[in-house]
Amino acid sequence: MSSVYPGLSWLAAAVPAHARRFRVHSVPFARTLELAGAELVETEPEVEIAPAGGIRGDAEVGIVSLGGPLPESQSRTGRAARRAEHSLQLRRQVAAARRVLERRGYSQTEVFRWSLARELRLPKQTGSRFGALADRVPTYAAAVGYRDGPVRTVLDAVLSDAAGRVSDSLLGAPSVREGPLVIVGGDVVVRVAVGGAAQLLDRQRSVLTRLREARDPGLDPALLPWPIASGSSGIAHWSCEQRLPGTVPPSALTPSLLADCLDFLVSLHNSGAPGGEPSSTIGDAETLADTCGRAQGEAAHALARRVETELAALPRGFAHGDFFRGNLLVRADRLVGVVDWDAAGPGRLPLLDLLHLRCLAQHVSADSDWGPAIVGHLLPWARGNGDEIAQAYARRTGIELTARMLETLVIAYWLERVGYQLRNFASRIERPVWLERNVRFVLNAFAG
Repeated sequence: MSSVYPGLSWLAAAVPAHARRFRVHSVPFARTLELAGAELVETEPEVEIAPAGGIRGDAEVGIVSLGGPLPESQSRTGRAARRAEHSLQLRRQVAAARRVLERRGYSQTEVFRWSLARELRLPKQTGSRFGALADRVPTYAAAVGYRDGPVRTVLDAVLSDAAGRVSDSLLGAPSVREGPLVIVGGDVVVRVAVGGAAQLLDRQRSVLTRLREARDPGLDPALLPWPIASGSSGIAHWSCEQRLPGTVPPSALTPSLLADCLDFLVSLHNSGAPGGEPSSTIGDAETLADTCGRAQGEAAHALARRVETELAALPRGFAHGDFFRGNLLVRADRLVGVVDWDAAGPGRLPLLDLLHLRCLAQHVSADSDWGPAIVGHLLPWARGNGDEIAQAYARRTGIELTARMLETLVIAYWLERVGYQLRNFASRIERPVWLERNVRFVLNAFAG
């Protein structure tokens, strides 16, 4: 069952470190806080989270959460216009929420602003140092009222606890991801998770620990963000890992960088002991069926049976699970790091990471464009038997790659990625455009 609601780990920056009793008015907050070990109450809360009209003023801290995901649009121009309109509405809502909090007796009010995958603008930060539209017009905000002035927050406690385990004190501002908050320092990266997002931290630590023990000799250990420490503080869990050097590469990947990626992915796939439990394409189809209904479920199961039948003899190995440009770090046009390992694991089919890199290299500007990129680019590319990079991967892993096999691997890639998204991120199920373009549209293309 999906348990990560996007971006709710920002709560760590506003909630008192000692808070355990919460009164909330929405399912995402209730589910997230329950998974964080908090107690949901109606009376004597330490923190209340409600729309402005539902704030009672009987808690130490009152929070009005505002904004939300932009209404989905299939065009880039439409998305920009909706973002600007949304931002104007959000400013008015923030001002109104602050007035309500003050009337309810909160002596100090502060505002947090953010967009997903962007910096969390803390109350004392008057502006963004970035020029991107997503930073200048955030899509989310929270007005927070404190009855007795500033408090020591969960995030304060996390950073204090982490500082006791590592020497790096040069931590920057947190950025809000769908799962954990991410705070980058000079030598380390700290991830802070509230609720279901903690499972992503656990998964990353687990898979990297397993990979450390079973790493192929050809896999350069300097390319991986090895875990350093972890713990819990208040309602949050946190982990600390090595910060890798480099920057995200430009959208056009050079031949030398692609060659490095090929070397990395082959060595990664060859890591681990042979055998083991393979990932289940049938399980991915069942996840899709549970979400999208019987007709789509039957079509997905037919595709999964094709994958299981035609690819049964292929070697299984380790995969990253989200190997795309945004998770790569380069220096002087060479690969120097690969980050964000929560989707990784053993027992995966070959070539899936390379397919993900290829698919998202086509200027996919929103996650609802991923499905059309598969249909419009990746599927025709596979039916043409791919390219030299794919063929080289196949040769180095002992596979005789055909166009039919590559097309079936594209189906496996889509099923695995859709299954992961639906299992882990609750918002996917509530987004009709995402489901239409990434599930139904692709299913129809495969069926055709």
